[in-house]
This record gives sequence, structure tokens and C-alpha cells, in this order.
Amino acid sequence: MAAQRRYSDEQLEHAVSAGTSWRGTLRLLGLSATSASAIRSVRAHADRLGLDYGHFTGSRRWSDADLEEALVGATDWEDAARRLGLRGGSRVAVVKRHAARLGLDGGSSWSPRHVPAPPPAAPDLANLHRAGPQLAAAWFTLCGRDVCWPLEPCRYDLVVDVAGRTRRIQVKTTVTRAGSTWQVFLSSGGSDRKVYSPDEIDDFFLIDGDLQYYLVPIEAVRGMHAIHLSAYEDYRLPQLPAPDAT
Repeated sequence: MAAQRRYSDEQLEHAVSAGTSWRGTLRLLGLSATSASAIRSVRAHADRLGLDYGHFTGSRRWSDADLEEALVGATDWEDAARRLGLRGGSRVAVVKRHAARLGLDGGSSWSPRHVPAPPPAAPDLANLHRAGPQLAAAWFTLCGRDVCWPLEPCRYDLVVDVAGRTRRIQVKTTVTRAGSTWQVFLSSGGSDRKVYSPDEIDDFFLIDGDLQYYLVPIEAVRGMHAIHLSAYEDYRLPQLPAPDAT
């Protein structure tokens, strides 16, 4: 004679929803968590009721939903295992086994072609003004300089440490052609433009529409509202060297 259940369907539904494993579900039902036959019986009744236990992790620290997310974002099985925080020589086999259980393995192997491509993006010079300070900061950082950002609005964009001395940097960008060269405005404001003084900044970091960089001391352009960059080739900065193929 089959043993009579000591819990109702409603109690089972609550325990499965609140639990994270079959043993935990048994404990919530007041049953022995060490009984294999009790686990089989509870699982059979859960399947009869169509209860969802995909959130069960057992000894795992990740759920089935975590596995699905890892497979979508990963480039291969190893990457999926890393995303789940798995270590050890059997980590890929563990991921493959659970993926097969969920029908997510796509056959004998899983391919990165199932990963959706990121949305296309392309640089646009219309955004150069916004990107200017970040480009300048990146150039100084690649040169090994320490870069600081002002905490409050002021007349300079960056502060850079050069050989133990700080330099206040104002960044200006241009996409305006003037014949065969670029014209860049050094003053600020609208119709009533205001020039910068040595009391406010030390250098201009200039970026033209060809993404060429110039570092011009304020004293070299003092009092000027605009300049043509062809006259300031001596202040053009070297481009980043190409990576060494060797």
C-alpha cells in the first residue's frame, strides 16, 4: 500500500515556489531531506501539477535563468562557464550537461553564431565637441600623465601633471574648414566672445576634423579669438604609434 501524503497540493506548490532544491522543498514540507524516495515522490507530484522548478539550483550557485543568460552573452562554452563563476576541469562539461537538460545546447556543440550582434555604431564628427575632453584626457593618460577633472564648472577642462607641475588645459575642437586648413575658435561664448587669459588656463588642447591633436600654450595665441591650424604645425602632437607586429 502506498504511503499517504502528509501535504496538500497547495502546500507542495508553496514549498516548490519558496525552495531552491528538492531537499529544501522536503524540509519546507516537514519531510526527511535525506530520503531519495521522498524526493522522487515529491518531484512526481510536482510534475503532475505542472509546477515550475527551474529556479532550483541545488548545490549550484546559479539558476537555469542564469545559464540561459550566460549562453546568450558568451562567445563559447568556456566563456559561458566563466560567466557562471565555474572553475575546475569539468566546468565545460557541467555547463553542457545543464544546457542539454534545458534544450539549449543546439546539438552536440554550441556556436557563437547564436549570439545576437551588437547594434551598429559609427563615429560621427558631429559628436567631436562632446568627445573632445575625453580624447584629450586619453592622450595624456597614454603618455603616462595624471589627469584630473575639475569638480565645478571653470574656464579649463582638465588639469594635467607634467613633470610635477600642473597645467590647466582648455580643450577646443573644430570641424570648420578654412581653405586647405582648419579654423578653430579659441574664445568662448556666443556673439560676445571672451578670450582666455594666462590667469585662467595654461594650454589649449586642439582637435581638428582629421583628429589631429595640437597642444598650444596660451602665450602663443594670447588675445586671439580664432586661428588657422596650418600656422601652428610646430605644436601638433605625434599620433599614436601602430602596435608592434612582433
